[in-house]
Amino acid sequence: MTTARESQRTLWLLVGALVALAVPAHFALDERVARAAHDAKLVQSQVLQWTTELGEGVWWLVPAGVVFVVAAWRKQHNLARWAFAMLAAVGASGLVVNLLKILAGRMRPKLLLENGRSGFEPLSTGYDFSSFPSGHSTTCGAALMVLALAFPRWRWPLLAISVAIASTRVAITAHYLSDILAGLALGMTGALATIAIWRRRWPKSVPVPAGTTAG
Repeated sequence: MTTARESQRTLWLLVGALVALAVPAHFALDERVARAAHDAKLVQSQVLQWTTELGEGVWWLVPAGVVFVVAAWRKQHNLARWAFAMLAAVGASGLVVNLLKILAGRMRPKLLLENGRSGFEPLSTGYDFSSFPSGHSTTCGAALMVLALAFPRWRWPLLAISVAIASTRVAITAHYLSDILAGLALGMTGALATIAIWRRRWPKSVPVPAGTTAG
């Protein structure tokens, strides 16, 4: 039977794999994939437009806040702690990704597709220079990783969903492939770090995954 420590190690390896894949994707696939998505006119798909909105932080932070308040009021402590973990992971990774966007200043695919411009202009601001990393993908990575930790039996389907949602950002040419890989890695790191820090600093109150017992 897989132990919690082995499971955590596997998830950290997944994060490392995403980071490792982002490097060759940047050099070999980004522009090619962006042009293919553009030529296929995937941006016109209403399903993709709806799905990609699931990467907005509000869809995770507001429900998590409500669940936290209600669960705390009803003294459902474990549920309240998982809701807090969601708030912390999504919120913290969201702050980091916004800082990285400014530091990187990567041009979005639209500039490549409209006038052939691509690359980085560090410390630039504005939508056109905020491609790396993908904020939607970061949110998906953080939120779905928290759920994967809370419901280990559904870990891989949940993480697959995070990848699927993040991929819509490439499909509608809002981001490059390496942007979403880096975003997923960042968000997942935020979730894993949240629980790791919690376990180290306050081990008696760390949330317990479904199907296990405290202690």
